[in-house]
Amino acid sequence: MKKFTIISLVVMLSVINLIAQTDEFKYRRSSLAMIAIESESFPNKDAVMNSWNNYPFPDKYNKHDIDFKSTNINAINLSDEELMNEGYLLDTLDDPFKIMKAVGSFKPVKYLNSDSSVAVVLPTKKQKYQLKLNKVIAEKDIAKQIVSSWFSQDADGKFDISLISERGFYNASELEAGIAQGSTKGLAMLGDAGIELLKNSFVTFTKLEFIANEPPARYVRDIAMETTLSSMKGSPQMLIDKAVKGINKAYDKAKEGYSLWSKTWLYQLNWNDTIATIFYNDMWSNPKAFEESDLFSLKFIGVQYNQSLVTFKIGETRTEEQIINLTLVRNLDNAFAKLQKKNDVFKPAVPVATSDPITAKIGMKESIEGGDNFQVLEMVWDDKAGKTTWKKVGTCKVDKKAPIWDNRYNAGDEVEVQKDKQGNPIIATTFKGPKNIQPGMLLKQIK
Repeated sequence: MKKFTIISLVVMLSVINLIAQTDEFKYRRSSLAMIAIESESFPNKDAVMNSWNNYPFPDKYNKHDIDFKSTNINAINLSDEELMNEGYLLDTLDDPFKIMKAVGSFKPVKYLNSDSSVAVVLPTKKQKYQLKLNKVIAEKDIAKQIVSSWFSQDADGKFDISLISERGFYNASELEAGIAQGSTKGLAMLGDAGIELLKNSFVTFTKLEFIANEPPARYVRDIAMETTLSSMKGSPQMLIDKAVKGINKAYDKAKEGYSLWSKTWLYQLNWNDTIATIFYNDMWSNPKAFEESDLFSLKFIGVQYNQSLVTFKIGETRTEEQIINLTLVRNLDNAFAKLQKKNDVFKPAVPVATSDPITAKIGMKESIEGGDNFQVLEMVWDDKAGKTTWKKVGTCKVDKKAPIWDNRYNAGDEVEVQKDKQGNPIIATTFKGPKNIQPGMLLKQIK
């Protein structure tokens, strides 16, 4: 045990030395794979998908590439057996009042006879979509792809540790030496290196759809016109003309552009000490066991629905493609920010950039507001656990009196440099907190 502690301490010191030799603080980020859900045809779909393919990857996460990039959920069918396995179609409703109650609760039902007196409850549209996503995840072995991407295999099936070393800032030769010994110590070192990284692996599924604003705007105009003309019968023509002009003006404004709808589902890799032990002990030297295993899975964390209005104004300096790109990027950035605020496990940690004042590279893109609370974490050595951990050493708040750093995407436009009251460029957000907060510590938002 003492030898393992000494070697692990060497690993920790190599991390600290690596950090000290770089200008930018390096820290272990969560990893993220992004998968697109293919949608039906919609206005400017080519421009939208081009924007998606060039979306600036969230810089608070490591990009985790897997082979599976997109899926067509509409092509997925769910059998009655699959629905039953998920808890649907099991309770037969043979009482008219129960059927009425289910329908009144907006639960879809499937009638089992011609007079609609017997039925079973079906999943809602949202629930069905979720079930289809889960089916894709299982059939495409997304969880196993995530693990496999962490430990890429050569032609002989041998696992590689270079990505673990790179993202965990471990000394690759130290890990290789430990593993080569074929000892518990070597696997324990690898387990320490991977447990934090793998358990913070996430996958998002995103569906995008642009809806033209003109059809619904025209529908609203026609209804308003009919209602207004009917209620103003006998009124002076001048008043009628004024009302009609107002309705048409509202229509002209509302019909421009599109509405962008995005839906993003968030999943996390299930990874713990038990799974890690089975993987390292039973599969590390047996690639066939890994390929045949059903050990790995994803757990659902949350879903975020976002809507953005895309308008094209007369005299607009941006092209239509630039406007779509700007809207899509900010829409997705907002979706990620909301998922982070709602789900603690997905909240990114950011390093303290300066201590006087306390600043960090986080801002409007992450929907940060004055007074938001953050916990302060410091890397420490846990002698009992034999590994490095992040310990809470305090809290701080976003300074309400200082401007929030505007780090939002601007579609390549030349924008006016954001400056503080003294005329200095704003390149980070300012926080208020105790003097013991130093560069190298991490900030993580709390509720």
